[in-house]
Amino acid sequence: MDIKTFDDDAFCVDAESFFHLWCCDCQLRHLIVIEAIGKGADVFKKNKGRIAIAMARDDMPTKMSRKDNNIVLYKKKNGKTKK
Repeated sequence: MDIKTFDDDAFCVDAESFFHLWCCDCQLRHLIVIEAIGKGADVFKKNKGRIAIAMARDDMPTKMSRKDNNIVLYKKKNGKTKK
């Protein structure tokens, strides 16, 4: 898969790092930990290997999960609460 065609906002991180992700949907902050593991991981890290990251929400299962768990999102627009 060519990650650049999958997500225009994809980015690269070091092979052993972390970052925080503010969820555009739930407004929670998630801690994402990155680490290369397995055969060749040490060499990859020593050579400053980088890993491309891209994320996307799967809308249909998200919608179904919210329905099953009675989760309703409210957004304020122009000072008015909207469902």
